Amino acid sequence: MADNTIVYPQSYLAQGNGDLAQVTNFRISLKNGAKVISTLRRRGNGISFGTEEATVTFDFAIDEDGMERDYVRAIQRREIKQLRGKLPGGQTLVINGAYSQVDLDGPLDDATKGSATFVGKTEDQ
Repeated sequence: MADNTIVYPQSYLAQGNGDLAQVTNFRISLKNGAKVISTLRRRGNGISFGTEEATVTFDFAIDEDGMERDYVRAIQRREIKQLRGKLPGGQTLVINGAYSQVDLDGPLDDATKGSATFVGKTEDQ
């Protein structure tokens, strides 16, 4: 029955004034450093929270006009940036941080591509 079909829209990654059009996929990982605390007499007695961090990794294809953002310069100059993960349902995750790694790949039989790693902290929702 077609009336029961659910639509699963795509998510987008943005930096600066717009969506990153060359991104082919991305992953956002959020951590709060939580770990279980045990004592000799009480196993799994509680939780301790550590430092909060966010990591964004994404792959991108490079067209004939070059990279849409200068990820290499951002690493070399240690520039602070903001990425936004736009998720279905209207939720946007905002991460402030810096690029920590960019890998570029120029294969013989495919488009030139790259991957980037961005680390930082999320803004409160």
